[in-house]
Amino acid sequence: MSNTLNRRKVMQYLGFSVAGLGLTPLGFAKGSKADDAKLEETLSNPSLQHPPGQDPALKQMVKHLRRANDVANKAVQSGHHPFGAVLVDADNETVVLEQGNVSSVAHAESTLAQRAAEKFSPEQLWGMTLYSTAEPCVMCAGTQYWANIGRLVYGMSERQLLDFTGNHEQNPTLDVPSRYVFSKGQKAIRVWGPIDQVVPEIAALHQAFWK
Repeated sequence: MSNTLNRRKVMQYLGFSVAGLGLTPLGFAKGSKADDAKLEETLSNPSLQHPPGQDPALKQMVKHLRRANDVANKAVQSGHHPFGAVLVDADNETVVLEQGNVSSVAHAESTLAQRAAEKFSPEQLWGMTLYSTAEPCVMCAGTQYWANIGRLVYGMSERQLLDFTGNHEQNPTLDVPSRYVFSKGQKAIRVWGPIDQVVPEIAALHQAFWK
């Protein structure tokens, strides 16, 4: 893993101008066209139930992702990897759970989803949103699916994370988008990410950690 990724290169890699951030109107980019098409096909299936209530606004996404990044920072201070997740109620405001990374087999998102499944009913979870600093891996996306959490918002993509970690012995990151995982299921789980406004903040934490 190269250590030459300074802040300027990180910003340029992420597609931002060094002079100022060039953000899209919605503030996020989708995954690959193939993954988007598969997920769109799943979402448009009339036989599938969609999450109830309103989708979160961009302002709410940014706020909750920043809180998740605070959780990730606390995880680092406790000797764990820099990943954090929060679960937000159907009102898109109330944080009901937060979780940092625990180990290589107890990721922030999967651990949070398991805790959530013990505390809330599937009906309640279907209206909630999982916020994650980095795009959930296959294990975590699968755990969200089975926990029945209806929405996902992630900050940094799995591909962006892979560029930081490489084949790190502690985190040989997978390159399998969450959208791809959900497109293979039978639930209309909604996905947003990466969220441009918070990617530099999240990336800075990973850049410092994966040296």
